[in-house]
Amino acid sequence: MSTDRPTVAPEPRRNADGTTSVLTSDAGIVRVACPAWCFVEHGYRVPPAKAEITHRSEAVWALADTPEQGPTSLVEVSLVQWPYSDRDAVFLGVETDDGFLEVGPTGAHRIATALREHAAHIDSMAAHLVSLRAGEDQ
Repeated sequence: MSTDRPTVAPEPRRNADGTTSVLTSDAGIVRVACPAWCFVEHGYRVPPAKAEITHRSEAVWALADTPEQGPTSLVEVSLVQWPYSDRDAVFLGVETDDGFLEVGPTGAHRIATALREHAAHIDSMAAHLVSLRAGEDQ
């Protein structure tokens, strides 16, 4: 095998006790116990470092179905955790224009508040559109 090709990680192995065995690049085989919300199979293209093992919940998108453009996705959120890293707390993962952010409960509440405020602004702009299209307020 060529030395410039990445090592392909073997498929993770499900154990009888419900854990998954994952081959890591720095700690050998690690038995991973997933929380109930974790939906990933822990298959990695190359063996990860132990600290890179990641729990993720299924991503949920805020979706809108518009008559003009059809369905569109607006924002994605999921739970995420790196159980063997120095950041082992569970975070809310949010996909934004700035990339993928991980925030705690306070950040999650602030994002929800901002989305509600923005929704109210969009509603007021939609009302303005109605009056503009009716020929008012031109």
